[in-house]
Amino acid sequence: MRTSSRLLLAASVLALAASCDSARETTTGQPNPTTSSAPEARPTPPPGFSKTLTAAPYTFVVSTAGPLGQRQLQVRAEQDGQELTTAQDTILGEVTDARLVKLTAGPGSELLVFVEGAGSGSYGELRGYWFGGKDWERMTMPTLSEVAARGYQGQDKFRVQGKEVVRSFPIYAPTDANCCPSGGTRTIRYVLPERSLTFRQTSVVNEAPAVQ
Repeated sequence: MRTSSRLLLAASVLALAASCDSARETTTGQPNPTTSSAPEARPTPPPGFSKTLTAAPYTFVVSTAGPLGQRQLQVRAEQDGQELTTAQDTILGEVTDARLVKLTAGPGSELLVFVEGAGSGSYGELRGYWFGGKDWERMTMPTLSEVAARGYQGQDKFRVQGKEVVRSFPIYAPTDANCCPSGGTRTIRYVLPERSLTFRQTSVVNEAPAVQ
């Protein structure tokens, strides 16, 4: 009888252990709802810029696409609906306007793209392109000279006045906060010399701040 009791006790212990193992496998085999997560949705890039310009017999399509800070700028030249050539660049901000201009007496078409930078500084930029049939070249703006760059912290505005490109921006004193420039406005004028693709600075004028 003692031997039978021991055998029955051992069998009970084994059955209990097997039951615990089965329960453990069932529990650990289930996914943990607290650790699963849906993939994060990527932000949708803001709508791009698009504008069509015409200088017979050519048509120019200016467009941007992609996220801010890595916008892809494309300027496509067409004739009779057929692509002639395409200029492509990466810009940090967004295009605000594009214009066909005639700054020189030479052949071809001059196209200016006005870019406004992202962020509080909003550093402006002017992209220029010369097109001649299936050929194109970039036009470049000179970097600000030491005098012209004094107190510069962005917020550039570009415009075309006659055959000149005019650039203006607020002047910051060393202690000015980003919101509140106190040094007035600086205006710089550029011309595009004949048979050149680089603008030349012609004047720098500082205007005193308006009296409050």
